[in-house]
Amino acid sequence: MAGRLKRGEPEQVERLRALTEVFRPAAPIDRQSLFSGRTRQLGDLFAVAEQPGQHAVVYGERGVGKTSLVSVAAEVLAASGVVTARTTCDRSDDYESVWRKALGELRFTVTKPGVGFAAPAREAQVSAAALLPEDATPHDVRRGLQSLAGDRRVAVFIDEFDRLASNDDRLLFADTIKTLSDELPGATVVLVGVADDVEQLIAEHLSIERALVQIHMPRMSHAELAEVVSRGIASARLTIARDAVDTIARLGQGLPHYAHLLGQLSARTALEDLRTSVRLGDVNDAVAEAIEKTQQTVRESYRRATEDNGDALYPKVVLACALAESDEYGFFGAADVHIAEDDVDPADYLESLSASEHGGLLQRRGAANPRYRFVNPLLQPYVLMRGLAEGAVAPELLQAR
Repeated sequence: MAGRLKRGEPEQVERLRALTEVFRPAAPIDRQSLFSGRTRQLGDLFAVAEQPGQHAVVYGERGVGKTSLVSVAAEVLAASGVVTARTTCDRSDDYESVWRKALGELRFTVTKPGVGFAAPAREAQVSAAALLPEDATPHDVRRGLQSLAGDRRVAVFIDEFDRLASNDDRLLFADTIKTLSDELPGATVVLVGVADDVEQLIAEHLSIERALVQIHMPRMSHAELAEVVSRGIASARLTIARDAVDTIARLGQGLPHYAHLLGQLSARTALEDLRTSVRLGDVNDAVAEAIEKTQQTVRESYRRATEDNGDALYPKVVLACALAESDEYGFFGAADVHIAEDDVDPADYLESLSASEHGGLLQRRGAANPRYRFVNPLLQPYVLMRGLAEGAVAPELLQAR
């Protein structure tokens, strides 16, 4: 497969087009053929959908791929005959509007009388949202789903559930899950949101715990990110060196966004050089480009955290935080942050970086022995890429998750 291409000819153009199809740094993966990793979480979702009376909550940090997971799960279930609906909550939503949006994605057939004397009846497609009355209750939702599904199974995926601001609305969803579990066991609701545990999503209504399977989405492993990169490169009929794959997987720090971005940019670099093989040097070039393409909000957060207020150590401390060994939720302690200067106490800097004067870069948890993590998970790979580009960190020092 390795070799030289000719500029502008179909072989080069087709591979460039394929890269934009398989690597999607700005959008969730919505097709099984483009999805990599997360085998256990997908299996858990399929098992829930097949188990009468069970529902699921998918939770984890921002950027770990929760939306891609449920998009692929919904695609596979729909292909197997399950009536599937998906929607995303926003700050303006309440209980009823979420269900109207979800059912509004579906249609069902009704028979209407013909117009005129002896005119035959006709069939029409109607939005399933019409099955809900005004001020819909959990029992109204149950009846609507029952009318829609008939004897078929039904699965409803509700993403960004944490954006539902009202605790009363969240309690109504808990009531709905209990009602469906008791009275319509062929229906499955999957709630998806940013949280460290289920209680943050469901609030105080844990009486439904027996009916709710908890699916935690940790950051992707090094092997899973390497699979994302390798499969994407192979889909574009290219090859990639092992050290190039490892560097991208390490820089990604468990977040698929940067694996997609660096995979796409490094492969483009190779194709622009008319090669079908991606090298470590291409990844280094991609890192420089990715730093420029990083969202302005991320760059601004880094600037505010590291700007010189009479202490030039902040960039080193932030890089040390990005390199720190963390738990499955991204938290690390002062003992995990290693700074070359012997007389520096990381704890003082971590406390400062969690305060507003440095942009609240870190989130603090706990009092006696506090632990910290990046408020925006995308900042960690950005900091590592800057460190790599500036020669402040060697590729082999990047922690493989």
